[in-house]
Amino acid sequence: MKTLLMHKDVPVLEVAEDGTCRILEPKLLPVGIRKPDVTLADYYGVWLSNRAIQLGRTNAKLILNSLRLPQTNSIAVCEACHALNLTDCYWIRNEEEALNWHDINLYCNTISKSLAVTALLGESLTEHEKIRTPELTTQGISAKAWIRKENDLYLYKIGRREVPASQILDALGIEHVNYYVVEGEELKEVASDDKQEQIELWNEKVVKSGLITSEERSLVTFEDYKYYCESQGRDPFDEILKLDRTHYLQMQVADYILNNMDRHTGNWGLFMDNRTGALMRLHPLMDHDHAFAKMNKIYSQTTGRHMTLQEAAVIAQSELHLDVSGLFDMEKPELLTQEEWDQVQARGAALQRLVPIYEEFLREGSDVNIEMLEKMDRWTKLLHRKIKVSEFQELSAAETAESIGTGLC
Repeated sequence: MKTLLMHKDVPVLEVAEDGTCRILEPKLLPVGIRKPDVTLADYYGVWLSNRAIQLGRTNAKLILNSLRLPQTNSIAVCEACHALNLTDCYWIRNEEEALNWHDINLYCNTISKSLAVTALLGESLTEHEKIRTPELTTQGISAKAWIRKENDLYLYKIGRREVPASQILDALGIEHVNYYVVEGEELKEVASDDKQEQIELWNEKVVKSGLITSEERSLVTFEDYKYYCESQGRDPFDEILKLDRTHYLQMQVADYILNNMDRHTGNWGLFMDNRTGALMRLHPLMDHDHAFAKMNKIYSQTTGRHMTLQEAAVIAQSELHLDVSGLFDMEKPELLTQEEWDQVQARGAALQRLVPIYEEFLREGSDVNIEMLEKMDRWTKLLHRKIKVSEFQELSAAETAESIGTGLC
């Protein structure tokens, strides 16, 4: 029996029983497999298997066990829910199924609230009939769940850091997904008193954000965009800069200020126009529940070459000249510790100091790295005045000679 990969009601790929793939609508293929020849390995390995819930996600095993689904077969998990999610408008059906997008999609049909509570809080599932849910294809490892409130869908998750990250990005004027603390009667609707007490003991909060996709626009992860670019022999980072330079550079500044250690290829990317399949721009920043890390040196996962978050931010800010004064005008976010807030402001201040130094090196045509910038910054503080690149080079040479003379290097 043939399987059809659908985009709403448009079949875009046909997969035969013998594994042969036939492209039906090339412009609407998922971006990760949008190429002239799609193989079975592309369909299963690049697209379908990556849609299933990750076993490392909090409560994932409970979700799968409750629905009697295998933990080791992501294909079976996707087939059980027709691979539907709330990221895009793709789904699968076999050729004999009389199903259409209107009747099956998650955007406008009822979704299981009982399974949402299982996904968010680890409560036992109270319904066991065939249910409609986005939880089998929602990515990430934090406890989370989609819940419909009136006519809108919200992602609820456990993670206090999302809210102060939102407040800081507001102050910086960087586009992002807004998160809010869930409390009062709304919290009682999803969490028992015992669960609320447990969450407080963890020093966490239930937070929520609105859905940013729709039947008109989808999300394309950078991971999928990377597959797409590489299949055409193009550098994905070069292409992103051409497509949306400003928001890409803002992401570098945001991740450094937030000290975000979890920006990876699956939680940033682009909007796609669902009518045409055209890629639009970077979607708002999201997924900051691993921000405010205590590590001093975090390496970027969003740059073409190996560099720290600080280096990436300095380079980006030298072009953006983003106004970061709002960071120093705002009050400490309630959900941050004083230590976390002090570190945020220290990173903001460091960015203000290092960017002019970096720009001076560029004007002089000198090679520069972050260690040189930090050293020049230290000497500026010690000498209580601004120093030029030429003076820095003389001081560096003298320091090196002294170190050699004393056997320190």
